[in-house]
Amino acid sequence: MKSKRTPTNFEAFLPIIVMALMVLVGNIIMGIRLEFLLIIASIFSAIIAIRVGISWDEMMSAYTKKFSDAFPAILILIAIGGVVGTWMFSGTVPMMIYYGLKFLNPKFVVVTAFLVTALVSTFTGTSWGSAATSGVAFMGIAQSMGIPLPVVAGAIISGAFFGDKVSPVSDTTNLSAMSSEITVYEHIKGMLPNVIISGALSLIAFTIVGSYYFNGNSELTDTTLKIMSDLNSIYNFNIAMLIPPIIVFGGGYFGISPLLLMLGSSITAMLIGVFSNGFLFNDAANALISGFNISMAESVGINVADITPRLLGLLNRGGFASMMGGAVLFCFLAMPFGSFMEVSGALDKVVQQMSKAITGVFSLTTVTFLTGGVMNGITGNGQFSIMTTGQLFKESFRKQGVPLSVLSRTMENSMTLLESLLPWHVTAIYMSTTLGVFTTEYVKWSFFNIFGIFVFFIQTYMLSRKLNKSNTSSISEYETAANETI
Repeated sequence: MKSKRTPTNFEAFLPIIVMALMVLVGNIIMGIRLEFLLIIASIFSAIIAIRVGISWDEMMSAYTKKFSDAFPAILILIAIGGVVGTWMFSGTVPMMIYYGLKFLNPKFVVVTAFLVTALVSTFTGTSWGSAATSGVAFMGIAQSMGIPLPVVAGAIISGAFFGDKVSPVSDTTNLSAMSSEITVYEHIKGMLPNVIISGALSLIAFTIVGSYYFNGNSELTDTTLKIMSDLNSIYNFNIAMLIPPIIVFGGGYFGISPLLLMLGSSITAMLIGVFSNGFLFNDAANALISGFNISMAESVGINVADITPRLLGLLNRGGFASMMGGAVLFCFLAMPFGSFMEVSGALDKVVQQMSKAITGVFSLTTVTFLTGGVMNGITGNGQFSIMTTGQLFKESFRKQGVPLSVLSRTMENSMTLLESLLPWHVTAIYMSTTLGVFTTEYVKWSFFNIFGIFVFFIQTYMLSRKLNKSNTSSISEYETAANETI
């Protein structure tokens, strides 16, 4: 049996370099499918593991463990597919689209998508759930009005992570606070300057972008009027259609399991579709499993041939199967890369080398941010990156007299601001699948995430200057200095 050894620096960083190059050249420039590139990247990661003495069985064991750890999130992915399908069946999302088209000025669609999704995410604490509900509705509105979908997707993702970062019921918010040994409200207070500044800049940017794509005519086009007419003929819109999202949002606020809420919401939506719209129960089951299809409306006398083709793209979606063939498949293909990096010791080596760059407060927070981002990008598990980063750098923050609230916000920023921008990450895969826009298309429109990264580094630099000038080790005085700079 080959003896095990520690990877060299070159071996440790090579899989990361290969992954980055393949996404840049293979996917963005050449258009090669990301699924294939993930397989190639995993092969490179496996080769490094074999070179340092890791057996195939050990690699499979690491992959199995990672899949086991990620299984609850995968179940939620599948459940969200059911939510989308059944909410189309019940008329929940179509009603949002209908009244959005009726009352929303096209000039403000983009900025409203940002604001509404941010509000939903703040109350529910989930970026995924807000994108799958209000996000899907706004994508339908944008498609009906002819607004570029990547722009609206960027606004939705920006709003989703705005709320996720400041919501007291968000898992990442609570986990970051717990890992840093501070209260969740101390963590949120530390996050607010970045969130408020980035949010304000995003609000301005999305308002400008929305105005740019506005043709100056707020009158509804004939196509949009036909879509509204068709929606009104298919569904019997009523207040009961709001019950499914109330179940998800209300239950999320009280800490009920998201999986249970989504299943309960889906079943409720199935019943609403049957009793309110007159659809068949067999079709309700099909909407849950395979997704909604406009042909299901034939049971109430709708002639599908008379329905505008654009509406088919809005409504025919969702179901467990859509996630199994999309987001879940990506998870299967992305996990080996991180698993092999971990079991070979390459991930530990990368973190070790990055830690050598720490020389002061600014470098400490920068290395912490980059370490969390690298671990999150490699493993595809934000919770793991937060917990591990906290363990690695907590004592360093204490020794340098830096408030632990700075550690907590650094860890959360390294996760929430980056994960939706990395095409191979499970969050980016989910957003892309749910909104129907490739990650590489919406990245440049994710203003909140982009602004948030720049604001974080500016904020960190200003804080480091204050702390380096101080001659006292009092944590309370450091917190005062931090608040004064931001």
